Amino acid sequence: MEGTKPVETGEDPLAPYRERIMYGLASAVVVCLLPFAVNAFVQGNPALGAGIVCAVLVLGIDAFAIYLKKPPPIPLILLLVPIVAGMAISLKTQGFFGALWCYPAVLLFSFALSRRMANAGSILLLLIISALVYHYIGLAFTIRFFVTLTLTIILVNIVLSIIVDLHRRLLDQALVDPLTGVFNRRHMERSLSDAIERLRRNSAPTSLLLIDVDRFKSINDQFGHAKGDSVLKGIVSLIEKRSRKLDLLFRIGGEEFMLLLPDTQEAAAALVAEELRASTAESRLLEDLQVTLSIGVAELRRGESPDSWMKHADDALYAAKKAGRNRVVCAGQPAPQPDPTLSDAAPHA
Repeated sequence: MEGTKPVETGEDPLAPYRERIMYGLASAVVVCLLPFAVNAFVQGNPALGAGIVCAVLVLGIDAFAIYLKKPPPIPLILLLVPIVAGMAISLKTQGFFGALWCYPAVLLFSFALSRRMANAGSILLLLIISALVYHYIGLAFTIRFFVTLTLTIILVNIVLSIIVDLHRRLLDQALVDPLTGVFNRRHMERSLSDAIERLRRNSAPTSLLLIDVDRFKSINDQFGHAKGDSVLKGIVSLIEKRSRKLDLLFRIGGEEFMLLLPDTQEAAAALVAEELRASTAESRLLEDLQVTLSIGVAELRRGESPDSWMKHADDALYAAKKAGRNRVVCAGQPAPQPDPTLSDAAPHA
């Protein structure tokens, strides 16, 4: 079940910040490269100056587009052409110093392009410039250049891997309940909105179960909070065994959970809820006390907001508590008659 798995983050955590990175790098590179372009023209090397100007234009146009809050019109990978041309001319006229521009180019690619595209560009640059260094300078410099640039590419990828891992951990901390390992309320709100959008676009039904542990306060008072935490983990384990991979489990309160069932109508969700209720009542989560659940079931209706959907489920849960606990109540069905022997004033206790 996805509710107990790490949050999927993809392999490109920099994607939301890509244009911001691109704007900063492009602006800095434009400012730094212009003096070299002017110097190349002054020294009578118009081919090198033209190559640098091409690179400046590509970066400048993209940076200006980002400033206007528009997508960059020129793919950054096209910089390979003026970069290679400029380095070839620089290697021929200035020697090994021309190859040094590969290092900032690799960094530019690594942080301004997707990881796959950056690696492709960096490896192409490594192979082409190594061949040019060998052609213009010799084998000894080629070996040194190839090794050092390869190490640079590897180091950048290690740093990016660390960023991916840290990004995943931060998301886990933000979206996952640390005690039970299921999603928390913050992720629940986004998932409810996604379900509403699926219903609007594809008429895909979704139901939710609002699950509350009966008399959980008395469990903590009688057996201690450590035992209460163990009960919550045991309930999560029971739910996990009876849920599909696409179902999402959230802890939304101290002893309250929500199970989101995509592609499920209310009648089918009620069967799932009844199975969870029965399996919990029959379990031995506590040796000296039967642990039971009250569950409210609600199917998403057209035009509902997340709050109104949750309200229908909460009303059904309230009815289950009021009727005697350890039962399932559906929002689309008449509420059961309250149990006259139930004297607790707070139905959600």
